[in-house]
Amino acid sequence: MSESYIHDAAGGRRPVRHLDPDRVRRSPGASRVQDTTYVADRLIVRGDLPAPLRERLAGDAGRLTAGGQEAVVALDAWAEEGEPATWLDGVRRIATDMGYRVVYDGTLGDLAVDDVDDETFGYALRLLPARDDDLEVDVWQVIERITEELGDLDAPDPDDEGERPAPRVALDHVMRSQRRGKSTPLPFVPVSRPKSTPLPVSAIDEYGRPGSGGLAPVRYLGGPPRRELPDGETPWVAADGTRRPAVAIVDTGVGSHRWFGPYEPDDPQDSAVVVRTASLDDGRPVGTFPVPDLKSEDAEYGGLSVDPLTGPLDPVAGHGTFMAGIVHQVCPDAVIVAVRAFGGSGDIPEWQMLHTLWRLLRFHRRGQSGEAGYHPIDVAVLAMGYYHEQPEDYGYDGPLRRVLRALRRAGVVVVVASGNDGTTRPMFPAAWAPHVVRRPAPGRADGGTTVPVPVDDRQLSADHPPLVVAGATNPDGTTAVFSNDGPWVTCVRPGAAVVSTMPETIDGPETPQVSLPERLRPGTRASVDPDDFTGGFATWSGTSFAAPYLAAEVAAARLEGARRAAAQAEPVGAAWDAVTTATHLSGGAIGGSGV
Repeated sequence: MSESYIHDAAGGRRPVRHLDPDRVRRSPGASRVQDTTYVADRLIVRGDLPAPLRERLAGDAGRLTAGGQEAVVALDAWAEEGEPATWLDGVRRIATDMGYRVVYDGTLGDLAVDDVDDETFGYALRLLPARDDDLEVDVWQVIERITEELGDLDAPDPDDEGERPAPRVALDHVMRSQRRGKSTPLPFVPVSRPKSTPLPVSAIDEYGRPGSGGLAPVRYLGGPPRRELPDGETPWVAADGTRRPAVAIVDTGVGSHRWFGPYEPDDPQDSAVVVRTASLDDGRPVGTFPVPDLKSEDAEYGGLSVDPLTGPLDPVAGHGTFMAGIVHQVCPDAVIVAVRAFGGSGDIPEWQMLHTLWRLLRFHRRGQSGEAGYHPIDVAVLAMGYYHEQPEDYGYDGPLRRVLRALRRAGVVVVVASGNDGTTRPMFPAAWAPHVVRRPAPGRADGGTTVPVPVDDRQLSADHPPLVVAGATNPDGTTAVFSNDGPWVTCVRPGAAVVSTMPETIDGPETPQVSLPERLRPGTRASVDPDDFTGGFATWSGTSFAAPYLAAEVAAARLEGARRAAAQAEPVGAAWDAVTTATHLSGGAIGGSGV
């Protein structure tokens, strides 16, 4: 298991490990383990925060404190003898036996909230060396012991149907929005391999080269997308009072561009198209990723945080702006909500993403209730994911899946990218989508357009729209060879060699191969600078860019549905109608609990 570090929302560094299946000890009868990447010292727990701990952490206003000494003291007072009385006591005993100390991780707070349907999403525990500061913390070893020794305490009591489910512990997976090593998320970033590498892997790598779909600056000769609805006094509402469909891009933010207005990291401003200032009543933005101290390290301004001195540009520098350009081209009348969830490395702990999505849910809920400063969200786009170490447990109803379901129950359509490995291995959260069979659309003999047909209607629910997943197609309409596939992929949309927007402030350290003074007139004669995006446009490839295309189609369908309706439609019904219009996915006789 290799180790590295990841920056968290509190400004610190957290150790990260890569789980190597060849080095994992398997218990008899345990499901097989596959590779994944996780935060080495944090456990995510599903369930209510224990009452004594909640009381200890309650502040003057009855809210949980965000970290501090209280959190450490609260979990230090454990009984030293006897069998565990509760699941949490058992975790403490196991960790103590292994040389760790358990503390409540209050850096972001917990996810047990009282203003969103009284739904509990979970909390986090952190492991610290109890005595030996040189001890390397590894929560996977603790989870193995918990699974072996606390199995009976780790499951709901079948006799208590009205009770909340018992706690369950899981890794804090590192979600990634770019390709690196064995865990290959999004968008496509090439990995150096020998030329003898057989297909299809070498074919996948072609998408990393300029001219074959790789990130490269281009000159865009067209004008800005034309809105049918004239701009109103705020980005949320058109001049005639029509509420614009809101698309939340949960990503790196949206940088400066002539379509989107200027962006300053320390003083973000809204424009007629992009909202950068969405925040909650605590005064903090909806997205949890902090603004870097140096502008040059902001993924949407300078794009040099991973290697700030020499470069190259961060793997996902400008990624959010590129996604925003796709949404604006496909649905110009949508308002784009920039939710900063991660930086230029493209990595984010699952626990941090949970908080960003929870905050987005609160923003949306308050917008639905008409609170000033808040607005409803129609579509949320996630272009990131992780591979689970035990994919047979994909049905695990953990905090991430629950918050995504809560968003959809509130009427938000969630669109996810399928992944860029050219594999059928399920990537999450995409793999939680309903399973479908894609068949030729009626009236299309060539099969160029397909519609998803549910494998099991019980996976769909009238209570909330389904999670929808987009794979990527090439410019000629064929499926991109890098696009992950499986029954959980709802549809495919353009995602390879796409032209879209890049921050006009990003100019990387690479230089043109040739640059010399003009001879016959003032100026410079040069070859193309491969990482100068000050022209504002680029080509790029990845299912990251198919997802916002689909999200924009859903937004357009929401707008058209609102125009047809004489009165404001019920949010979940309107969301379901938009999904059906955009994807042709229909639940038929919808029933069951859904996903």
